[in-house]
Amino acid sequence: MWHEITVASPTTRWLLPLLASGGLLLLADTQSDNLMRYEHVAAFVEIVIPLGVMFLSNGLILRERDENTLVFVAVRTSLTALWLRRLGALLLASTLWLSILLTIYHLFYFPLSISQMLFASISVSLALVGVSNVVALILKEMNAGYLSGIFIWAICLIADRFAFDVLGPQLYLFYLWFSIREGIGTEAWFLNKLALTGMGIIFILISSLLLRSTERFLQDRESLGLPR
Repeated sequence: MWHEITVASPTTRWLLPLLASGGLLLLADTQSDNLMRYEHVAAFVEIVIPLGVMFLSNGLILRERDENTLVFVAVRTSLTALWLRRLGALLLASTLWLSILLTIYHLFYFPLSISQMLFASISVSLALVGVSNVVALILKEMNAGYLSGIFIWAICLIADRFAFDVLGPQLYLFYLWFSIREGIGTEAWFLNKLALTGMGIIFILISSLLLRSTERFLQDRESLGLPR
Protein backbone atom coordinates (compact mmCIF):
# COMPACT_ATOMS: atom_id res chain seq x y z
CA MET A 1 0.00 0.00 0.00
CA TRP A 2 2.90 2.36 0.78
CA HIS A 3 4.39 1.60 -2.64
CA GLU A 4 1.01 2.33 -4.22
CA ILE A 5 0.60 5.79 -2.71
CA THR A 6 4.23 6.73 -3.41
CA VAL A 7 3.67 5.81 -7.07
CA ALA A 8 0.45 7.85 -7.16
CA SER A 9 2.01 10.73 -5.19
CA PRO A 10 5.84 10.49 -5.28
CA THR A 11 6.21 13.54 -3.04
CA THR A 12 4.93 11.41 -0.14
CA ARG A 13 8.31 9.66 0.03
CA TRP A 14 10.12 12.75 1.23
CA LEU A 15 7.57 15.36 2.35
CA LEU A 16 6.32 13.62 5.51
CA PRO A 17 9.84 12.77 6.78
CA LEU A 18 10.95 16.30 5.87
CA LEU A 19 8.10 17.89 7.86
CA ALA A 20 8.79 15.65 10.85
CA SER A 21 12.50 16.48 10.68
CA GLY A 22 11.71 20.19 10.42
CA GLY A 23 9.62 19.91 13.55
CA LEU A 24 12.74 18.90 15.48
CA LEU A 25 13.93 22.50 15.13
CA LEU A 26 11.64 23.35 18.05
CA LEU A 27 14.02 21.44 20.30
CA ALA A 28 16.55 24.23 19.76
CA ASP A 29 14.25 26.58 21.69
CA THR A 30 15.57 26.72 25.24
CA GLN A 31 14.26 30.16 26.23
CA SER A 32 10.46 29.87 25.96
CA ASP A 33 8.23 29.04 28.90
CA ASN A 34 5.85 26.09 28.85
CA LEU A 35 2.91 28.12 27.54
CA MET A 36 4.92 29.37 24.59
CA ARG A 37 6.18 25.86 23.89
CA TYR A 38 2.60 24.57 23.97
CA GLU A 39 1.69 27.20 21.37
CA HIS A 40 4.64 26.24 19.17
CA VAL A 41 3.71 22.56 19.21
CA ALA A 42 0.05 23.34 18.52
CA ALA A 43 1.05 25.53 15.58
CA PHE A 44 3.15 22.78 14.05
CA VAL A 45 0.64 19.94 14.43
CA GLU A 46 -2.46 21.99 13.55
CA ILE A 47 -1.08 24.25 10.83
CA VAL A 48 1.99 22.73 9.17
CA ILE A 49 1.28 18.98 9.09
CA PRO A 50 -2.34 19.22 7.79
CA LEU A 51 -1.23 21.46 4.92
CA GLY A 52 1.28 18.81 3.84
CA VAL A 53 -1.33 16.05 4.06
CA MET A 54 -3.75 18.13 1.97
CA PHE A 55 -1.12 18.63 -0.74
CA LEU A 56 -0.37 14.92 -0.90
CA SER A 57 -4.02 13.82 -0.92
CA ASN A 58 -4.92 15.70 -4.10
CA GLY A 59 -2.58 13.58 -6.21
CA LEU A 60 -3.76 10.19 -4.97
CA ILE A 61 -6.33 9.80 -7.78
CA LEU A 62 -6.30 13.03 -9.77
CA ARG A 63 -2.71 12.45 -10.87
CA GLU A 64 -3.94 9.29 -12.60
CA ARG A 65 -6.36 11.36 -14.65
CA ASP A 66 -3.73 13.91 -15.61
CA GLU A 67 -1.53 11.07 -16.91
CA ASN A 68 -4.45 9.42 -18.77
CA THR A 69 -4.28 6.20 -16.74
CA LEU A 70 -7.64 6.50 -15.00
CA VAL A 71 -9.44 4.16 -17.40
CA PHE A 72 -6.85 1.47 -16.72
CA VAL A 73 -7.17 1.99 -12.97
CA ALA A 74 -10.97 1.92 -13.10
CA VAL A 75 -10.97 -1.41 -14.92
CA ARG A 76 -8.70 -2.99 -12.30
CA THR A 77 -10.43 -1.71 -9.16
CA SER A 78 -13.11 0.68 -7.95
CA LEU A 79 -11.88 4.29 -8.00
CA THR A 80 -13.68 4.97 -4.73
CA ALA A 81 -12.11 1.97 -2.99
CA LEU A 82 -8.71 2.84 -4.45
CA TRP A 83 -8.86 6.46 -3.30
CA LEU A 84 -10.09 5.59 0.20
CA ARG A 85 -7.39 2.95 0.51
CA ARG A 86 -4.67 5.38 -0.56
CA LEU A 87 -6.06 8.13 1.66
CA GLY A 88 -6.15 5.76 4.63
CA ALA A 89 -2.52 4.79 4.01
CA LEU A 90 -1.53 8.46 3.73
CA LEU A 91 -3.26 9.36 7.01
CA LEU A 92 -1.70 6.35 8.69
CA ALA A 93 1.78 7.35 7.47
CA SER A 94 1.34 10.97 8.58
CA THR A 95 0.04 9.82 11.98
CA LEU A 96 3.06 7.53 12.41
CA TRP A 97 5.58 10.29 11.66
CA LEU A 98 3.69 12.75 13.87
CA SER A 99 3.51 10.23 16.73
CA ILE A 100 7.28 9.82 16.63
CA LEU A 101 7.75 13.59 16.64
CA LEU A 102 5.26 14.13 19.48
CA THR A 103 6.96 11.45 21.56
CA ILE A 104 10.25 13.30 21.14
CA TYR A 105 8.54 16.57 22.11
CA HIS A 106 7.05 14.91 25.19
CA LEU A 107 10.41 13.54 26.32
CA PHE A 108 12.76 16.41 25.45
CA TYR A 109 10.75 19.61 24.86
CA PHE A 110 7.44 19.90 26.67
CA PRO A 111 5.23 17.36 28.49
CA LEU A 112 2.02 17.15 26.47
CA SER A 113 -0.93 14.96 25.65
CA ILE A 114 0.08 13.03 22.53
CA SER A 115 -3.51 11.87 21.89
CA GLN A 116 -4.78 15.46 22.04
CA MET A 117 -2.22 16.66 19.53
CA LEU A 118 -2.83 13.71 17.20
CA PHE A 119 -6.58 14.35 17.21
CA ALA A 120 -5.99 18.07 16.62
CA SER A 121 -3.81 17.36 13.59
CA ILE A 122 -5.94 14.58 12.06
CA SER A 123 -9.17 16.58 12.33
CA VAL A 124 -7.71 19.59 10.49
CA SER A 125 -6.16 17.26 7.90
CA LEU A 126 -9.52 15.59 7.24
CA ALA A 127 -11.25 18.96 6.84
CA LEU A 128 -8.67 20.29 4.38
CA VAL A 129 -8.50 16.99 2.48
CA GLY A 130 -12.28 16.83 2.15
CA VAL A 131 -12.76 20.40 0.96
CA SER A 132 -9.83 20.43 -1.47
CA ASN A 133 -10.73 17.09 -3.06
CA VAL A 134 -14.40 17.98 -3.52
CA VAL A 135 -13.43 21.22 -5.28
CA ALA A 136 -10.84 19.41 -7.43
CA LEU A 137 -13.30 16.70 -8.48
CA ILE A 138 -16.15 19.12 -9.21
CA LEU A 139 -13.93 21.42 -11.30
CA LYS A 140 -11.90 18.46 -12.68
CA GLU A 141 -8.70 20.33 -11.91
CA MET A 142 -6.15 19.27 -9.31
CA ASN A 143 -4.75 22.81 -8.96
CA ALA A 144 -8.21 24.10 -8.07
CA GLY A 145 -8.21 21.73 -5.12
CA TYR A 146 -4.81 22.97 -4.01
CA LEU A 147 -5.89 26.60 -4.27
CA SER A 148 -9.14 26.08 -2.35
CA GLY A 149 -7.34 24.29 0.48
CA ILE A 150 -4.57 26.90 0.62
CA PHE A 151 -7.12 29.73 0.59
CA ILE A 152 -9.03 28.38 3.62
CA TRP A 153 -5.77 27.55 5.40
CA ALA A 154 -4.33 31.03 4.74
CA ILE A 155 -7.48 32.86 5.85
CA CYS A 156 -7.52 30.95 9.14
CA LEU A 157 -3.83 31.69 9.67
CA ILE A 158 -3.38 35.25 8.41
CA ALA A 159 -6.82 36.68 9.23
CA ASP A 160 -7.23 34.51 12.30
CA ARG A 161 -9.56 36.75 14.30
CA PHE A 162 -11.81 37.40 11.27
CA ALA A 163 -11.93 33.67 10.43
CA PHE A 164 -12.67 32.79 14.05
CA ASP A 165 -15.58 35.25 14.12
CA VAL A 166 -16.98 33.94 10.81
CA LEU A 167 -16.47 30.20 11.32
CA GLY A 168 -17.03 30.23 15.05
CA PRO A 169 -15.28 28.08 17.66
CA GLN A 170 -16.77 24.94 16.10
CA LEU A 171 -15.32 25.16 12.59
CA TYR A 172 -12.25 27.38 12.93
CA LEU A 173 -9.36 25.18 11.79
CA PHE A 174 -6.63 26.12 14.25
CA TYR A 175 -8.65 26.39 17.44
CA LEU A 176 -6.05 24.92 19.81
CA TRP A 177 -3.27 27.20 18.57
CA PHE A 178 -5.57 30.25 18.46
CA SER A 179 -7.00 29.70 21.95
CA ILE A 180 -3.53 29.37 23.48
CA ARG A 181 -2.27 32.45 21.63
CA GLU A 182 -5.29 34.59 22.52
CA GLY A 183 -5.66 33.23 26.05
CA ILE A 184 -9.33 32.32 25.62
CA GLY A 185 -9.07 28.84 27.12
CA THR A 186 -8.91 25.47 25.39
CA GLU A 187 -11.98 23.90 27.00
CA ALA A 188 -13.90 23.64 23.71
CA TRP A 189 -11.02 22.12 21.69
CA PHE A 190 -12.57 18.63 21.66
CA LEU A 191 -15.91 19.82 20.26
CA ASN A 192 -14.06 21.87 17.66
CA LYS A 193 -12.01 18.88 16.50
CA LEU A 194 -15.06 16.65 16.55
CA ALA A 195 -16.92 19.11 14.30
CA LEU A 196 -13.97 19.38 11.90
CA THR A 197 -13.67 15.59 11.75
CA GLY A 198 -17.36 15.28 10.93
CA MET A 199 -17.10 17.96 8.25
CA GLY A 200 -14.05 16.25 6.75
CA ILE A 201 -15.78 12.86 6.66
CA ILE A 202 -18.86 14.36 4.97
CA PHE A 203 -16.73 15.98 2.25
CA ILE A 204 -14.75 12.77 1.79
CA LEU A 205 -18.03 10.87 1.30
CA ILE A 206 -19.07 13.47 -1.28
CA SER A 207 -15.71 12.97 -3.02
CA SER A 208 -16.38 9.23 -3.05
CA LEU A 209 -19.73 9.80 -4.78
CA LEU A 210 -18.08 12.08 -7.33
CA LEU A 211 -15.46 9.42 -8.00
CA ARG A 212 -18.18 6.81 -8.46
CA SER A 213 -19.80 9.00 -11.12
CA THR A 214 -16.41 9.39 -12.82
CA GLU A 215 -15.92 5.63 -12.73
CA ARG A 216 -19.28 4.95 -14.38
CA PHE A 217 -18.48 7.52 -17.07
CA LEU A 218 -15.12 5.88 -17.79
CA GLN A 219 -16.63 2.39 -17.93
CA ASP A 220 -19.40 3.58 -20.29
CA ARG A 221 -16.83 5.09 -22.66
CA GLU A 222 -14.76 1.93 -22.56
CA SER A 223 -17.75 -0.32 -23.28
CA LEU A 224 -18.72 1.85 -26.25
CA GLY A 225 -15.18 1.74 -27.63
CA LEU A 226 -14.78 5.50 -27.37
CA PRO A 227 -11.33 7.07 -26.99
CA ARG A 228 -10.06 7.71 -23.50
